[in-house]
Amino acid sequence: VVVRVVVRDSKGHPVSNLRKEDFRLFDNGKPQGISSFTVETLPSKAAAAAQPRPPAPVTEAQPETATAPFTPLRYLAAYFDDVHAHYEDLVRTRDAADRYLVAAIKPGDRVGVFSSSGQNIQDFTDDLQKIHAALFRLQPRPIVPEEMEPCPDIFPYQAYLIVEQHDSYATDEATLEALQCRYQGDTRFLNQAQQDAESEAVRVLSRDESQSQYSFRELDQLVRRMGTLPGQRDIIFVSPGFLTETQKYTISEIIDRALRNKVIVNTFDSKGLFAPIPLGDASKRVLVVPQRPDLMGHKAQDQLTSYQRDVEVLAQLAYDTGGVFFHNSNDYDEGFRKTGALVETYYVLGFSPQNLKPDGRFHTLKVSLAGSERLTVQARRGYFAPKKAQDVAALEKEDLEGAIFSQDELNGLPVDVHTQFFKVSERDTKLSVIAHLDLHLVRFRKEQGRNLNNLTFVTALFDRDGKYVTAQQKRLEFHLRDSSLERLSRSGITTKASFDVPPGTYLVREVVRDAEAGQISGLNRTVEIPY
Repeated sequence: VVVRVVVRDSKGHPVSNLRKEDFRLFDNGKPQGISSFTVETLPSKAAAAAQPRPPAPVTEAQPETATAPFTPLRYLAAYFDDVHAHYEDLVRTRDAADRYLVAAIKPGDRVGVFSSSGQNIQDFTDDLQKIHAALFRLQPRPIVPEEMEPCPDIFPYQAYLIVEQHDSYATDEATLEALQCRYQGDTRFLNQAQQDAESEAVRVLSRDESQSQYSFRELDQLVRRMGTLPGQRDIIFVSPGFLTETQKYTISEIIDRALRNKVIVNTFDSKGLFAPIPLGDASKRVLVVPQRPDLMGHKAQDQLTSYQRDVEVLAQLAYDTGGVFFHNSNDYDEGFRKTGALVETYYVLGFSPQNLKPDGRFHTLKVSLAGSERLTVQARRGYFAPKKAQDVAALEKEDLEGAIFSQDELNGLPVDVHTQFFKVSERDTKLSVIAHLDLHLVRFRKEQGRNLNNLTFVTALFDRDGKYVTAQQKRLEFHLRDSSLERLSRSGITTKASFDVPPGTYLVREVVRDAEAGQISGLNRTVEIPY
């Protein structure tokens, strides 16, 4: 289980000097051992501003080696929930986003515009004109248009109370409204009015769940997409919020994937400074039920609760992934400055729950610090156990993919990487990537006189924008006698991957994983092949 933690001092500044021993982690109140611990920090300004040196002249068929450090990129996704958005809110946030991006985007940044409807998106680019055009194509796109004067007027949270919680007050509110607006208050039709109310509640809840699934599906795809990109990965999720009482497991899955893909989700409540109107929009008719005046007050309270529940999804996504939740303010420019700011330092804790049952139950998490009362901790508050046992091969594949599409240097195994290239023609180049692994620190399992392990080498290429180009994978299976292992330990293992590529700038990512201990290494090399 992955837990991202942001620690701030009394002035709100991130704290960057903590160690693994400073953290305490509890799963359902039980202390857990922290099996992995990393500190993630932003690249230094000097490194980010550094420009690559001009390549040295290259003669055809003469190999060259280039191992310059790769300049980190930042990918920022502006994700607008146009399925739930109202026109006025969407216009205000869109305009503020446009102003923010013009002022804040730096060379090396890539920005994309995405929507919950999946329409009029702009993939990551450094062209601000394309971003501007995509922003101004945004408009509300509800999956199912709302009725102007529904009878009875049931809002999603009330529908949830009726259908899922069998709340008698919520049911009575809707029943007596239906009796008034459909049967002119004739109590002979009370049973029919209740059936109408319950049927309408099912319809409203189904419509709302359908729209929520759209928002989550596109967000999940965006998190997956960003998991294939190098560098810093941030999302600004702009939404008025929506009911998620029946979607808790889905939210947990998205958070878990974001944590594993090193994606930070910042959230922006597009309603701004919000003052709820008792009994709803003043432009709509209000049905007064003279027989039960208490029900009007109860419905008003349910609406207030609904507004609070709708933004819980925004708070949870930001809080659990290490992001910022901006809400209850009309200063939209400040909102984008806060949600678009980079997290300077955060900690990633990992632990393996003991005797975890695949029953899909929710586990509460708590992270605290030893003897640091003046520091505040922001961390994931829980997770759902898997609904079925996890497959070992699937976990290994997930580990490899996560390491390949990360830009972080991983040093679980002693690996060294060199690159060579030579020009075949004006347009074609042969690029070779040579990886050498020292076997002294690789653990082998002894079985029937043999030393067993499997090593997987993956060599991946990305272009200058961080987009995946191609990859090669090699899997080496070892069944070694002691003498053979001793000989290989002296020499190590060397692999070579060759690629035919046109001239240009490439990031080479070499990942090595051993099956027995699950140790993994990931190294980056930049290759500049002149035209």
